[in-house]
Order: sequence, then C-alpha cells, then structure tokens
Amino acid sequence: MEPTMNPDGASDSPAVTGAGAVLLVPRWKPAPPPEWGPAATVPGRRRRLSPKVVVAVAVPVVLLAVAGTVVAVTRPDLPRQKVLDTAALQRQVLTVLRTDYRLNADTVACPVDQPVVEGHRFTCTAEVDGTTVTTWVTVRSTGQLEVARPK
Repeated sequence: MEPTMNPDGASDSPAVTGAGAVLLVPRWKPAPPPEWGPAATVPGRRRRLSPKVVVAVAVPVVLLAVAGTVVAVTRPDLPRQKVLDTAALQRQVLTVLRTDYRLNADTVACPVDQPVVEGHRFTCTAEVDGTTVTTWVTVRSTGQLEVARPK
C-alpha cells in the first residue's frame, strides 16, 4: 500500500510500517466532537433566550394582568365585604311590619349597600297609614335582621 500524495507531490502523512503493512499517521489534529448549542463552545458567554421561550412566558403573564385589570375596573365591589340585597331587605322589613307589628305599611325604603356585619345598625323609612315612619334594622350574628318597631 502506498502513501497518499498531495497535489504538489509530497506525502500526506508519514508512513509507519509494521508487520508488512503501511499505516498512515495524520499530521493534523482531528476535529473536536460537536458541542450542543453555541454557549457551550464559548466559556463565560451567557446563553440568549429563545424568542419562543420569551413569548411562551410573556403572553400568559400579560393576559393575566389584562384580565385582572378588566375585573378590577368592571367589578370594583369584589374586594369588599358582603352587602345586603336592598330589594330583598325592603321586602323583609315590609313583611315584618305587616305580620309581626300588624301595621298597614305600603312601602319601605332602605339605604343601599349595607354591610353584612354583626351589630351593624341602620334605618329604613316606611309609609304606614299615609305617614312616614322610621324603623331601625340591626344585623345579627347569624345573618338575620332585627327590625325594631317604627316610631
């Protein structure tokens, strides 16, 4: 076996003979094995995040922020405590005035957004026999209402 030659006629590598065979020994270093990713080839260099990763993280964060803003603007009452339903409150006071106190009550008007807090007290007005009267309403611990006799 003959050694291979360069185009200029020189031998590519020195020949080593042994046991009747010619072995070629390269004069250059073999290429290093391929590395995974560009950051692995340059020590001390930080890897850049892929645009896909940035989008995959940023989109849900932005959507949550937008949803939170929309809820905060459209439902500002959410963080507050529970309040009484005004229409139901007025019906209940009217029922108490008619059944418990046996008054000829026609209408009842109570303030809106009364909190459901034990001991909270407020007044409602009612029309009884053509006269406007005031009654106290107190919220009890069980969530029940105590309606006082009107004055």
